[in-house]
Amino acid sequence: MIDPTTHGNSAHHRQLNGPLARRRASRASTNTTRHPARTPDARTLYLMPAETLHLTSTGEALVASRPDGEVHRLPATRLLRVVCNERVHWSGAALSLCQHRGITIAWVDGRGSPSGYLWPAQSPRSELADTLEALSGLPGDWSQTYTNWLRQQRLRVLQHWHAERTASGQPVSAAEAQRARRAWVYRNELHEHLPPIVHGMISALVASLLAERGLAPRYWCADGENIELAADISRLIWGELNLCGGAIAEAMRESREAAALFEKWSSRCADLAFVHLASLRAHAARELQA
Repeated sequence: MIDPTTHGNSAHHRQLNGPLARRRASRASTNTTRHPARTPDARTLYLMPAETLHLTSTGEALVASRPDGEVHRLPATRLLRVVCNERVHWSGAALSLCQHRGITIAWVDGRGSPSGYLWPAQSPRSELADTLEALSGLPGDWSQTYTNWLRQQRLRVLQHWHAERTASGQPVSAAEAQRARRAWVYRNELHEHLPPIVHGMISALVASLLAERGLAPRYWCADGENIELAADISRLIWGELNLCGGAIAEAMRESREAAALFEKWSSRCADLAFVHLASLRAHAARELQA
């Protein structure tokens, strides 16, 4: 399946760039790549073929070739990100085109769960990127502090779920709330209503948003522990969609249906990502000043 579907997030570009980032813009501009502008109708490209699909490049576009000889040309300026499964065979030229055009690639496994990324060439850095890099290099307990922040974000997701249930006239019982708190907040366990492919699509969206702001998917801390930023933000959104919207998708199984449904939620997912990143920015700034 070659299924380019629309998702735009340009309205969010300013949310994570504060005064610190502006002061460092001159330094950052010497260390980052300015990617060519995308067209207003740039789309997410979902590649979930049942048979092998070969991707090559013209230097300006991806070229997808099916076993039956059918060929599709996909201009790089019209691509936001790519989500694909293991049946897509990438040429080096196609990978290089995406990396240098700022197009994040996210792979999903046979179930649809996220399995890896190709991060594009470095983008202009945000204030949060500088702060996380500084904290990761300092001695201390930043990794544990981050873990505590992550638990607090799971609690906020749960509180949102409570509020939505109450607003819908189906308030959460005390016993149900206690079970959910123990499982989700403290053990990071989740009853998953949605098919795994949606998690893969969330991960691709989050990877793209992080890459656009010069954020890394993982940070290694001075104490030897690592922070899985991309996976953690993706799981927070995955948890919220399953808690607050999973029941409506119990019957959904096909990847095309999942892509169509996810596109309806993509703006909400982007908003959730920025809420979590804004919270992390504030938390990290306090830690850096402590």
